[in-house]
Amino acid sequence: MPGADWQNQAGYEHLRNAIPAEFGWEYLRRNRRYRDEQRACAGLSSDDPAQEKFARRWGPRFRRRS
Repeated sequence: MPGADWQNQAGYEHLRNAIPAEFGWEYLRRNRRYRDEQRACAGLSSDDPAQEKFARRWGPRFRRRS
């Protein structure tokens, strides 16, 4: 998230009552390596070995919003 001001406390108020899954998503969505690998797997079939490798490395998968 280039340009995000991580020191601006107001930008994180929505996480004050976050459940662990929501907090985890905040971490992953800011991780460039995760985003790059997710993008690379997005068009692959579910039985592609790269999908399994991604799942072992990162755990959750989040579909892109359309």
